[in-house]
Amino acid sequence: MQLNLENHRAHIFEQNPFDSKKPTIVFIPGAGMDHRVLSMIDLKPIHSDYNILGFDLPGHGYTSGPILYSIEEHSEFCVNVLNILEIKNPILVGHSWGGLVALDLSTKCDHKSTICMNIAYPFLVGDMLLDYAKGNLDQAVEFLMKYGIYKFPKTEIKTKGFGTMGSGFYGRSKGVIKSPYGTKTVEDDPEREIKLYPLKRLFNQSEKEISSIDLKSCNSYRLSEDQIGKLKNIKFIFSEKDKLARFNPDNVLVKIANEDDITILDDVGHFPYYESPKQLNTEFINIIKTI
Repeated sequence: MQLNLENHRAHIFEQNPFDSKKPTIVFIPGAGMDHRVLSMIDLKPIHSDYNILGFDLPGHGYTSGPILYSIEEHSEFCVNVLNILEIKNPILVGHSWGGLVALDLSTKCDHKSTICMNIAYPFLVGDMLLDYAKGNLDQAVEFLMKYGIYKFPKTEIKTKGFGTMGSGFYGRSKGVIKSPYGTKTVEDDPEREIKLYPLKRLFNQSEKEISSIDLKSCNSYRLSEDQIGKLKNIKFIFSEKDKLARFNPDNVLVKIANEDDITILDDVGHFPYYESPKQLNTEFINIIKTI
């Protein structure tokens, strides 16, 4: 669906037909990504009980309008969408950078619960990744793949060819991968690029530097002590092999959570919906059923 906000035309993806009588799960994708992350998560078993919505934030996917530069601005955008749709007490879900947006959103609206997937707090992004994200989106995505992926999925998604737009949509010829943001040779292992395509295609943005802007906002985002003290109904999903957002039992947010509110996925990295979708689907639905 498309919504007209004061400064944006917001694209909201419906995984199932929106029913105002049902409670709603709101999913916020990670840095540079869009609503298609939900295409990797099978929530059909709870479609009859919940609306499943994916928000394209400004500059991501199909949402148009001015770019936003902070976590707080993005969560305000989400507040406006929730108000227009008259959604009360949603379950907020965010992955990685989107988990910070969901966390901040939880301080601004009544919500049933918030599920933060693969987040760190503070979420500090190194200069190398920031430089890549600003100068060459493909380099940034490759960095995320290198350190974020622990394993390829057991069941590969077969793709005969590549499309023409966005960082993840490639033209391929003799091991040379061409994209709107640069050309690189992958003659050593061109099949790896095909295996990564289902994940890389999720980096779909209307402005070249969106990933850079998103990642910079991680470094500057902090909750006040008062906000941390008032956090409630927060649940966490971490991945055992995640190098980008490692589980830290001494983290200030983890320490205020109950043991039952923390799920650690075995043998998987930063992108569980790509690496181990069945495991994530099962654990996610189990969490929803306990809320």
